[in-house]
Amino acid sequence: MSKGETARGSGPVWLVVVGLAGAALWWWRSGAESATEPVGAGPGDAPAQTIATSLPEVRPELLLNPRFADRATVAGTVRDPRGQPVAAAQVCAANHAEELASKDREKPVCTKTERDGHYRLEGLFPVRHVILASAPGFAPGKYQHGEGASRRDWIELRPKMEALGIDIALEDGGVEVHGFVKDLSGGPIEGAQVAIDAAFAWTAVDGSFSAWVKEGPIFAMATADGYATGHEDGVAPGHEFELFLTPEAVLIGKVVRAGEGGEPVEGALVRAMSGGWGFGPKSAYTDANGEFRLEGLEPGAYKPRAEADDALGLAKEQVILGLGETSAPILIEAHPAFTIEGKIVTEGGGSCDDGSVNLEDPAQGRDEWMSIESGGTVRKRGVLPGDYQVNVRCRGYVSAERYERIKIVDKSATGLRWDVSRGQSIRGVVVDASGKPVAKMGISASLKPDPSKPREHQTANVWGPETDAQGRFELSGLLPGSYDLSVEAWRNPRATPAKPTVVEVPKGKDATGIRIEMPATGEVQGSVRDPKGQPIGSVKVQANDGVHWQSTTAKDDGSFVFKHIAAGDYRVYAQMSWFEGAMRSPGTGDDDVQGERVEVRDGKVATVKLVVESASGRISGVVRDEDGGPVADAFVESSRESDSATKSAGAGVRQGRWGEFFEKPNLTDQDGRFTLERLPTGKHTLRAHRKGGGEAIVEHVELGSEVVLTIASPGRMSGTVQVRGGAAPEEFTIAIIDETTGYRRHDSFFRTGGAWSVPDLPAGNYKVSVTAGGGTAEAHATMTAGKDTSGVRIELAPKVSVRGTVVDTDGKPIAGMQVYVSAPGVWSSSGDDEDKRNVTDEQGRYEVSNAPSGKVQVNVYPRSWGSDEFSWTSMPVMLSSDASVTELAPIKVARRRVKEGDKSGELGIKIKEPEPGADPLTRQLVVAYVRPGSPAATAGVQIGDQITSVEGQDVTGANAYLYHGLTSVLEGTTVTLGLANGKSVPVTAGKAP
Repeated sequence: MSKGETARGSGPVWLVVVGLAGAALWWWRSGAESATEPVGAGPGDAPAQTIATSLPEVRPELLLNPRFADRATVAGTVRDPRGQPVAAAQVCAANHAEELASKDREKPVCTKTERDGHYRLEGLFPVRHVILASAPGFAPGKYQHGEGASRRDWIELRPKMEALGIDIALEDGGVEVHGFVKDLSGGPIEGAQVAIDAAFAWTAVDGSFSAWVKEGPIFAMATADGYATGHEDGVAPGHEFELFLTPEAVLIGKVVRAGEGGEPVEGALVRAMSGGWGFGPKSAYTDANGEFRLEGLEPGAYKPRAEADDALGLAKEQVILGLGETSAPILIEAHPAFTIEGKIVTEGGGSCDDGSVNLEDPAQGRDEWMSIESGGTVRKRGVLPGDYQVNVRCRGYVSAERYERIKIVDKSATGLRWDVSRGQSIRGVVVDASGKPVAKMGISASLKPDPSKPREHQTANVWGPETDAQGRFELSGLLPGSYDLSVEAWRNPRATPAKPTVVEVPKGKDATGIRIEMPATGEVQGSVRDPKGQPIGSVKVQANDGVHWQSTTAKDDGSFVFKHIAAGDYRVYAQMSWFEGAMRSPGTGDDDVQGERVEVRDGKVATVKLVVESASGRISGVVRDEDGGPVADAFVESSRESDSATKSAGAGVRQGRWGEFFEKPNLTDQDGRFTLERLPTGKHTLRAHRKGGGEAIVEHVELGSEVVLTIASPGRMSGTVQVRGGAAPEEFTIAIIDETTGYRRHDSFFRTGGAWSVPDLPAGNYKVSVTAGGGTAEAHATMTAGKDTSGVRIELAPKVSVRGTVVDTDGKPIAGMQVYVSAPGVWSSSGDDEDKRNVTDEQGRYEVSNAPSGKVQVNVYPRSWGSDEFSWTSMPVMLSSDASVTELAPIKVARRRVKEGDKSGELGIKIKEPEPGADPLTRQLVVAYVRPGSPAATAGVQIGDQITSVEGQDVTGANAYLYHGLTSVLEGTTVTLGLANGKSVPVTAGKAP
């Protein structure tokens, strides 16, 4: 998605959600924002092409795993903002080293400072750590060193290293938060670890905890022995956190070498790959007997994968884990594989410390990532034979246009080297409207492609460290060109400039002295209450003026505040969660405009009161099995059904699955009973499920109802996969989707002779999508409750090459657009395109190889995320596998009619959503709602009208994707709609309500 498609400010809703979750992980496991290598004194020209080379004279042995190496020590002093030592401050060292097992990186090493503020942390793994400190009365602080692009928020430890002088300065403005960690019955959990903001806390006997954090939106994660991770977002101060932990599921097993004898594999890293989604896979190493134990898992479907220096293995079938269940021992047969190891070397001979190497073998459909480990090494174990294209990234440096491919045949490739060059830099300062520096702002640079050289090598999008206390920033590793500089404030919400700052970086010279001025701001204070005046706390609140967009969370008393919001006329509305629509005012529907208008003026405080429907409803009931017995381990979720005329059948249950991960878990008791509380007014869809197993769905449930949900027995779907005219693929992936209910599972298979089996699927009509290096295919299969569906034979159609032209709506070719082809579970590779043929040339021509065939999406978007001309375009196409190369008709892309920083007008039309499983090639745009008094209503557009063209452009069937771009216009712009009844209706966009 083009960045310009969203309003400026603290980011769109999905970014806020990701940002909240990322904030905790960022502090706990990733060492804060990524910094860059220092840029040398002399600027460098564009890099010459380099290749990956072996270093025969320095061909290292594989690195010793840091868990076996000698430990390190860190010591320093914690001071307050005025430089005075802080006694009894808590200092913690947390690591994010992927080469360690989960349990070795999830628990920080902590201590308290002495009276003179000194601390000492011993027994640390020799890996990268972030050092955090917190104390009553202060906002947490972290260790930082370096300036500009060379600033680091972590310390790299070595075996036996004693790092001294690791001093930390706390910040003013801390607030205290409180909360409880409980099990699903509501009982307290003592000794649970809570990571909240940049602080850690441990619960007391009654499950309570407290911590001093920065003011504003925060995210809390809790872990405890014997439980899976729990989490909640909220605002500090004003919210009492309540984190519920699910009893852990445990996966145990053994890794052996395939073949006779079954020799155990010691030191293999085993990951529990989820069939759904979560925070990330748990991992563990095998012992001398090849045995492993993966703890802290939520109930669900898992496929354990084992990687060793010389072996790769995958369990034959997913393991379905119930609540608190330990699996039967799983046997993983590991087959011969290899290791790729090397270093990214910076200009001058140093090691890159923030980067990655991506390996792609398009012919086999493989895509491997190697992140930098201790000592600057990148390493990937369990690599199968193949011909790998290499893509290198080093923050703050410019990668070569291409690197020598790595061919793995019968031995590992170690001692490799990938050179990166210094590039040029942009340096500047961010200040507020009064000229004061603004710290902790994210800065990004997006290169404007040269239309005369659309396929030229470029580092298109670059992030730098956040601005420092003086508001300074540096973006390095740039090629010469014109850049859009944008300011982001996701972690520290405040208004940012509506339009990017354009900066020219001439060849051989850095751009310095850049000044970015933030807009003057006012403040909005408000509350969310029901019609009786009762506060509704912890709901999400959005403020949008069509350009700037900010989000926050209400306190428990229903109050909220936007402290730094740009002047303008805003609509402010509340949501129960990030994944639901706006909460409704009493007596209104989902198609009505919700929220209240508020005018914000510079330096002034505006107030707004949101009155919404009550959110105090309850639904109770019982979950039973097919025999009528109680189900004591079912999770029950509810989503309010929308009364919008645009929604398709079953939208409630599909919507509910999106928010499942962020919802408080509701578990049935021993009698199978449950009670759902704090429900908004309206009818609800309820879903009861055993994670990874069967489920029950009941729609149209009224508040106050007593409901019986009967979970039908799940079944198993199985079959075979083979390449057309050939043998079974060595490895393949399957995505199983019920488009009506939104249920989906994915799984991978390795050396099964083409056999596959997916257990515990609920009844439904499924689309089964398969992808492998040899091709793709889609089949359909029906599951009956409690019955197995076997013999699903899938023949993979060969992947194909696609050629064509990208043009604007006037038929003029567009250069510099990236083209990819996607289907469920698969994207055409970019690694097979060393000549960037998937980027349109001066004539708008492109070619995509290794594209899936069948019903696919062709995705077109600018190489630069800051493009003000075009945004993301995706159109459905049917690709035949009968021809190895297909020439598509020209793909039309609408030019953006609303530039970044400008306000959109509004027509007042809503289009009916397609029904689940509907053919996108026959899409019809039927008007489902016309807002009374809107421009469309005035022009005579009516509900039921089918829009067939916009500004003379066909928007029927596969061309329906053009509708959004053509109707997103400025206020006062007239748009001509062609209707199926032959009428042509001009509609002049009005002001957004």
